[in-house]
Amino acid sequence: MRGLVLLGMATFIFLLGGCAKTAEEKEIKKSKEGITIRLEGEVYPSKKEDILATMDGRIKEVLVHPGDKVKKGDLLVRFETTVTQYDIEKTQRELRYLEEFARFIRHSKQNLMDLALVNMARLNLEQLSRLKARGYSDLQELHNAKSAYASSLKSKYADDQIKREKLHSLKERINATTTELKKLRHTLYLSQVRSDISGFIADLKTQPGDYVNRGSKLGTIVNLDKVIVKAGIAPGLLPFIKKGKKVKIDFLTTPPYHVEAKISRVVMVVDPDFGRMTAEVEIPNKNYILQEGTKALVTVFLDKNEQKFIKEHFIENPNKRVYEVKSKNE
Repeated sequence: MRGLVLLGMATFIFLLGGCAKTAEEKEIKKSKEGITIRLEGEVYPSKKEDILATMDGRIKEVLVHPGDKVKKGDLLVRFETTVTQYDIEKTQRELRYLEEFARFIRHSKQNLMDLALVNMARLNLEQLSRLKARGYSDLQELHNAKSAYASSLKSKYADDQIKREKLHSLKERINATTTELKKLRHTLYLSQVRSDISGFIADLKTQPGDYVNRGSKLGTIVNLDKVIVKAGIAPGLLPFIKKGKKVKIDFLTTPPYHVEAKISRVVMVVDPDFGRMTAEVEIPNKNYILQEGTKALVTVFLDKNEQKFIKEHFIENPNKRVYEVKSKNE
């Protein structure tokens, strides 16, 4: 079985053919540690999320700044909500009135019903008139109250069928008003933008007074408690790169920083940043030494059989300490 695997690897590499300088030739190295594969890598945050506007509206307050550390669920941005809060209060008043009216019709005796209905309608009209004078009610709401009062003066509820019809109509209005109140409260909830992850505010693109559309980007949060090193893999080297394989990573920092780890994942589709498939290595980021975009060299250690395979199917170039792909004729 091992022979079949090696034969398949050899066939795949031979298909690269010729003596052209391939990516594999640049990445297979010979050193005191034996034959290794050297990949170019770059640091990425373990998590990265855009801060998105949750609704259309004007920004009232921005509670964070670039560089701030936040926890998941922390409040980041508030929208202006004056109109929404006014609509909630108005809808709550309407709902209370409808519920009281329904309770009264359901439990009142016939001989007292007409007078009580008139009194309730009158009190509602007087309340709305006072609110309208202070600018807290609109003309349509006042008109509806006047119509209800006029209707109450003429209403007769002696007939049970009329009573049932009235209660049914009130129930529909109560349900519609309750739904509208839920929508308004949801809008109020959306007026607060909270962090989806823990991390650092990488950038902010908004300030108080800005009008933004729902879904527009307000900033970015990155989590650097752990980082992911992505390294591009040339196709001919894929058989040597496996999840769990030991690697050494040399970060191009000042002073130099080195870690040993294991490959966390091999991504079998082409990464647009590298133009190749990638190997990913997740490592802790103590003291946040590593930042997004830091360059790195990832050395992949090969076992004895893999090194033997390289020696048999690649040509050693002693001047460059690399192995080059053999041509079909060699």
